[in-house]
Amino acid sequence: MASPNAIHHGDAQGFSEEIVASWVGFADGPSVKEGTRRPTTRWPIQKYLWSDFAVNPGDRVAYRVAPMIGPEAAMSEADDLASGWSAPVVIGAETNGGVSCFFNRGIVASQWLARLLPDDAPARTLATEIADPGSNIRHFLAGPIRNELVRLLTDAANSEAHIYAALFELNDPELVPLLQAFGKRAHIVLGNGSVRKKGQDANSHAREVLADCDLHDRMSAPRALAHNKFLVLCDADNKPQAVWTGSTNWTKTGLCTQANNAILVRNPVLARFYRDQWRLLAAAGDGTPDTLYESNASPRTTDTAKGTTLWFTPLRGRRDLAYASELIAGAKHGILFLMFNPGPRGTLLNDIIELALPGGANHRPELYIQGVVNQNPGTEKNPVVLFNRGERIDANSDVVLPAEIPGPLKYWKQELLKLPRAHAMVHSKIVVIDPYGDKPVVMTGSHNLGPKASSVNDENLLIIEGNGALASQYASNVMEIYAQYRWRQSVQKQGGKPRWAGLIDSDEWQISDPSKPYDKRRIRELDFWFGGRG
Repeated sequence: MASPNAIHHGDAQGFSEEIVASWVGFADGPSVKEGTRRPTTRWPIQKYLWSDFAVNPGDRVAYRVAPMIGPEAAMSEADDLASGWSAPVVIGAETNGGVSCFFNRGIVASQWLARLLPDDAPARTLATEIADPGSNIRHFLAGPIRNELVRLLTDAANSEAHIYAALFELNDPELVPLLQAFGKRAHIVLGNGSVRKKGQDANSHAREVLADCDLHDRMSAPRALAHNKFLVLCDADNKPQAVWTGSTNWTKTGLCTQANNAILVRNPVLARFYRDQWRLLAAAGDGTPDTLYESNASPRTTDTAKGTTLWFTPLRGRRDLAYASELIAGAKHGILFLMFNPGPRGTLLNDIIELALPGGANHRPELYIQGVVNQNPGTEKNPVVLFNRGERIDANSDVVLPAEIPGPLKYWKQELLKLPRAHAMVHSKIVVIDPYGDKPVVMTGSHNLGPKASSVNDENLLIIEGNGALASQYASNVMEIYAQYRWRQSVQKQGGKPRWAGLIDSDEWQISDPSKPYDKRRIRELDFWFGGRG
């Protein structure tokens, strides 16, 4: 379907040119119907960092930026001041080493979803939609993660391949039948989820459905969580070929109503490491024998995946966290992250915060640090002080907590924050170091990046160094989620009456005085993203 903002279609290189769209108009402008979309020649972008949500995986795109000059009533495009076209990029392209990453759109606190759900029962309607494999709302929320995982399972089943999965939670109405179709070629270690009492099973229905598969129970919770979410893809001869891992639980909420990530690595040696771990877990039953600790004591590396370090847990001595902490301490430009709840002490979040807090022994004021934490992991006895652009305060801007628009505002509807009884809004476990530097690092997997994940639970932590394209994709994902929640959190702090209510009819939104603290911080932000490095 052609964009309503298209200028022309199909140039010599096959590109169609269109104007990026905006859904937010001028604060003092006339009222418009909710969800109104206008080209940015009419509602221009008044920020230096922005995301284009209209592109999809596989799209090949390039951008140019032109300033809009003059007051709203007489704006004109200054084509002579426009930038050149950026180098074309393919959205979601596979990176070096056969590595691809995927993200869902599982943020419930969004305007597009608020406008699709009925005002009288939004949560109930959403719960129904994500349980329907044919729902367009489900498909959009689950996004590229669902699309790729369904494709991988379907192709593997059709080619008579074997799969090995170690899963924490499993209830998705689309994924369970896809596993069932493999029969004995589906080798599954299935935990009992996050339960409060021994003997409880959050995955009992899936366990019954998959009875004809090669199914191994790992009922270790609540003592320890069988927290992996990995899938090893083998060929018809049962030889490992690729591995899929990340933060995504194979559930309706994991796919649709939590921000999650997944990573696919097409490397037979790395895939074999994961299958070997699967066999250890299957043999361990419900316990955690010394043999498992001993096997996990050292990381897995291979010359076929240079710069890649794989840790499995549980292990003794927190060697995985120590390794990751050294990489964090070595950051030169900045650190971006998404975390669920790593815990109050001894976590990678604590390491990052120490770099940001003035007066601390490890303070690094030159670093750009930005992230989202699903909830403040502090307790009354062990408070975790989040930070705001170098100021030690309990609220935060550079580290934000998920929030929603609490009531109707101009251009915005009231939003849901989460489904009832759901605890995770941001479930990703991501740390990205120096994504645009000489030594980029990506950390991801099932690991919650704290002591319990290291020493008690079954986890995997995949650390990839030196892959700039992969780090850039993960950095962009962090930026999108951070930007989604940052303004919403400020709305909450301002009692539902935000200081920023739309575009302003002047140029005062721009950086004007680099000596001012706020503008100085914005310049540092731009340096990080665009190469100035401060």
